[in-house]
Amino acid sequence: MNLNLRGQAVTRVCFDAALTVLTSGDCELRVETEAVLQVPAGDHVSFDPESPDVVAPHLVRLAHDVITEAEVGRAGDLVIEFESGTKLTVRPDEEYEAWGFVGPKGKRVTCMPGGEISVWRGE
Repeated sequence: MNLNLRGQAVTRVCFDAALTVLTSGDCELRVETEAVLQVPAGDHVSFDPESPDVVAPHLVRLAHDVITEAEVGRAGDLVIEFESGTKLTVRPDEEYEAWGFVGPKGKRVTCMPGGEISVWRGE
């Protein structure tokens, strides 16, 4: 499933109990479980959004970066690629909602525990 984020710039990266990314198209992506960040140099770093210490500098650099691809796989995995060459991957969690997306007009996509994808179309 394509989240239709291509061409949108990251306007804000927030850290709290999760990682939240806001885009120029009024979309919000919230990562709540372990994720993997691949930086342009090719290194893969796993991180917990509640304590992103190791990858925080890389995540902050996503501000103003442009999304080139945002896809949800059949198993519930989310992959977002950026013009800089950075790639964010979030796999489903067996016990928790791994990630959530909120788009314009109330559209919501959530990766439920175990990888099931729930979609609300909004208006």
